[in-house]
Amino acid sequence: MSNNYLIVLFKNKIKRKIIKSYSTEKNALVKFKELIKKNDEVIFEKRVENACDVNFEIGLLTNKIKTQKSLFIVDSIGRNNPVNLENPDYVFLEIKPYRVEETVFDWQRQEKITIDRLLRLYCKKKDFKSIFTLHNKLCIQVELDVSLFSLKDSEESERLLDVLELYFRDNGRTDAMFIKDVSSAQRKWIYQTLEDKGFDKKRLYRLKTTFSKR
Repeated sequence: MSNNYLIVLFKNKIKRKIIKSYSTEKNALVKFKELIKKNDEVIFEKRVENACDVNFEIGLLTNKIKTQKSLFIVDSIGRNNPVNLENPDYVFLEIKPYRVEETVFDWQRQEKITIDRLLRLYCKKKDFKSIFTLHNKLCIQVELDVSLFSLKDSEESERLLDVLELYFRDNGRTDAMFIKDVSSAQRKWIYQTLEDKGFDKKRLYRLKTTFSKR
């Protein structure tokens, strides 16, 4: 199959990977629109990687024409920036902002999971739960049991807390209480509860899991 049309993921304006290639514009455009529509389902997008801010875009490229139409994309502060590609063999047909799904580390399963999976496994509607942060960690408490999830740093855990609170509100869910500030007595109980579950004390007190800027 010839690669006349490419759907490409860009990170901070640099090509990261080719998602799909097509020989016809029709099929490429159908897939591109499908990806954009499905992207609205991402609950918690990646904004930090290796301690640096990141943003992603998805582009539809072709080598069938040589002249690119004028394209602009809005940056984080509302400015319209012209879009150009340094590769002389391809030009943009379309480019859109793209939400790459972030994951969190699930201490219970010892693996990274998406927020969609976190909601399905740990936020069942039948259970009333308290959701709060502990440094770079998100805690979900149901009765006397606490489930724990790690993020890159405390800013990311607080962002996730805000995202989840908005998600519950937008979906009419009243089965959770979101707590911004945990008291010292509560924090002490939480640490003890997590240690009793067998979680490593040194890891519990760690404030971040991200790397330094490269």
